[in-house]
Amino acid sequence: MPLPASPRGRRRRVRAVAAVAAFLLPAALALALPSGASAASASPAPSAALAAEGLAGAPVPFTEQNAATSPSAHTNGTVLGPDYHYGSLAAEATGRQAVQLAGQGQYVSFRLTRAANAVDFHYALPDSLHGGGIAAPLSLYVDDRPTAALSLTSQFSWLYGQYPFRNTPMVGQPNGEVPHDFYNDVRYRFASTLPAGTVVKLQVDAGDDAPWYVINTADFEQVAAPKAAPAGYADVTQAPYHVDNTGASDVTAALQSAVDTASAAGQGLYLPPGTYTVSSPLNVDHIAIAGAGQWYTVLTGKNVEFNGKQNPASSHVEISDLALYGNVDVRDDSNSEDTGFNGGFSDSTIADVWIQNEKVGAWIVGPSSNLTIRQLRIQDTTADGINLDAADGPVTGARITGNFLRNTQDDGLALWSQNYGDTGDTLTHNTVDSPGLANNIGVYGAGAGDVISGNLLQDTVTRGGGIGIGQRFGSVPMSGPLDITGNLLVRTGQWDPGWDYGVGAIWFDPQQGDMTAPVRITGNAILDSPYEAFMFQNSNAYVGSAVTTPPTAGYRVTNVAIRDNLVARVGSYVFQDQAPGAVSVAGTIATGVGGVGVFSCGPGFTINRGPGDFGWDSTGCGMPAGSPLWAYPSTTTFEAAAVGQATPVQRVAIMNTGTAPTTLGPITAGGGFTVSPDPTHPCPGSLTATSPTDNANWCLVDVSYTAAATGIAQGTLTIPGGQGHAPTTVRLVGDTDGIGGSGGVAPTNLALGATMTASSALPGFPAANANDDNSGSYWESQDGQGFPQTLTADLGTAQPESSVVLTLPSNWGSRVQTLSVLGSPDGTAFTTLVPPAAYTFDPATQNTVTIPLPAGTSERALRLVVTGNTGWPAAQLSEFEIFG
Repeated sequence: MPLPASPRGRRRRVRAVAAVAAFLLPAALALALPSGASAASASPAPSAALAAEGLAGAPVPFTEQNAATSPSAHTNGTVLGPDYHYGSLAAEATGRQAVQLAGQGQYVSFRLTRAANAVDFHYALPDSLHGGGIAAPLSLYVDDRPTAALSLTSQFSWLYGQYPFRNTPMVGQPNGEVPHDFYNDVRYRFASTLPAGTVVKLQVDAGDDAPWYVINTADFEQVAAPKAAPAGYADVTQAPYHVDNTGASDVTAALQSAVDTASAAGQGLYLPPGTYTVSSPLNVDHIAIAGAGQWYTVLTGKNVEFNGKQNPASSHVEISDLALYGNVDVRDDSNSEDTGFNGGFSDSTIADVWIQNEKVGAWIVGPSSNLTIRQLRIQDTTADGINLDAADGPVTGARITGNFLRNTQDDGLALWSQNYGDTGDTLTHNTVDSPGLANNIGVYGAGAGDVISGNLLQDTVTRGGGIGIGQRFGSVPMSGPLDITGNLLVRTGQWDPGWDYGVGAIWFDPQQGDMTAPVRITGNAILDSPYEAFMFQNSNAYVGSAVTTPPTAGYRVTNVAIRDNLVARVGSYVFQDQAPGAVSVAGTIATGVGGVGVFSCGPGFTINRGPGDFGWDSTGCGMPAGSPLWAYPSTTTFEAAAVGQATPVQRVAIMNTGTAPTTLGPITAGGGFTVSPDPTHPCPGSLTATSPTDNANWCLVDVSYTAAATGIAQGTLTIPGGQGHAPTTVRLVGDTDGIGGSGGVAPTNLALGATMTASSALPGFPAANANDDNSGSYWESQDGQGFPQTLTADLGTAQPESSVVLTLPSNWGSRVQTLSVLGSPDGTAFTTLVPPAAYTFDPATQNTVTIPLPAGTSERALRLVVTGNTGWPAAQLSEFEIFG
């Protein structure tokens, strides 16, 4: 089903609760820093210690080391952060810190604390200048022995512009034009088990040609041997199914046939180790499907999905021990076929599945009941992690437990009572790291008896908090009770660029109606929140000076009980009271409050205090006047620079986030980098106070790079200002390498401005996809219509051409397409330039084919004539590039 859009993000082993709460509060308090400690300087040690005790978070099979903060990690690179600003590489990282490597010889190493035979790295690369990502290797060493060149890509990273975002690079207004979504993951299995004490190192060597690499975390794991087929399960690679597990051919039809046959016979299916290339969802009902393990059985391709029926839901589905790798690099809410699990599932279990580069991990639609989702690893999605969407009926009795989610680009976990209630659902012992938009956990409306307990929630990126509870997105009113118990929230909440003030770690948003159902918040620990701990937002969403409006107007929040919680090192307030209503509070202890205990600007919201409260008695009205300047992107990259020649300029945005005006000092750059005013929105001598309705509180500067010699150079853009704070800086990296093919002065792809037409096109896959500078989208001729099929690029005028470069999505399986290249001086009469030949698209070379053209070629139009494709009964091309 299509996912609905919103300008503020889309809706969206259990221990006894009492035992969790009893231990969590004193343990966290003992680990808290002294009062007055800065949230920005806090260590992630409390969360690590509590997670190790099993009190909060998923029971993950790996040991995680942060490249910047782990005592077992070392680097000669640059440690980034801590940083909480949207558009910052550090702000999107787990722990708000990471390590950047730029230039040969830079490295980060990890000493194993326990034996491991596999690792997953959370990393970032720069985008290409025109978007679509780059691919680059990075050398992996074991005890100083060269071991492998990891294949890294930014194809699935970097989004721009207004929600729901796109791949075309841009830098502009703070409320919607901030580059973001920087990270991806790559996993690797070692040839043997490495004992504790082994040093695993990532190092930039001569062939590692990205301008820079950022390493956030390394998750080391002891992966068991492949699992054998469960008793009575049929092997899909054997008779009568003979499904190809080499990845070389599309097996959608064969695998669907196997699923249907086994379901009818009441038999389970086993997918042995291998790669299964699919191109459309697999429909499942009354079927058990088991793989050999998350590291062994991989389904990949486009539209990688298990689809459940809706109304009635599929039932008695069991899927386990495999991985789903999509090729989703942008959020397309018109496509519902790029979600790991989608639809209705009742009396079913989804367990031990790795999901990466999909739009959503699991989108469960009501009516559904008695579904268990456990021990999933969901990473790098362009929308939600898991969303229980009661659209066509209630979602009842769902158990979401033990899952690890990182870098989702919407809510990590969501209960969305769209038209019916999410009732009796439990979200327990999950870990949600770095959701790129919205909340770690979002609750929108609700049924009765939902429980959120024992979760580890960390590092919200923007437009949300650790737990958001709202009457939003057209949801039905909450009936309650909702219990939020024994959770650990670390560095959750963020400065919202649409409101220009902070969002709380736990926050209420009665955007579309009064919220009167009972909500019980008990025994949670909120550590290092950059802003307030508890927030009650006004439905009028006041901005600028209006934020001090007394909470007498707007929808109400009542019937909330907050008991026995810990707040340590909160950046601004313990309570931010903007909505009318009331809350009862008892036994809530605060230490290290950055502002005052309660933000309150007049009557309308009442805090009924009971015994045991400590550390938040002070009250004030008004956001902090002073704040550091916000500048983005935090690293600005200049690729393919020519020695002695200035690159095209790139923009850097600067914003005053304080509630008082600030003076800007001279903005400078060195090391071959120059800065100049941007003509569209130049920087004046001062910036007004923050408000999303005021364009005078932000500005743009243009930066260019002139290389003095080949290689990589680094510099700093320095921006003085921000009410007495230290100057704000942006890292500048210049590189003479042409990695990515779209760098500053790299050859121009003439086809970007061409008119693209085709002999036929499958609906949704038009010819224009072949020159949209997006390697994730593609043209496909009408399936089964036969060959030949043609794709024509009309440049409008005759131009010199030297080569044609053809691509497919880089994670597709290998295939051979037979084609020729024709040219026309007038766009009408064509002659053959390159005769028919077979060209292999190999994922080992990023599925890229280069075809030289005869010397002296100068044509208005070039046409590809495709006469065969071993991978699909149609012609397929992601990009048709033409270079002069």
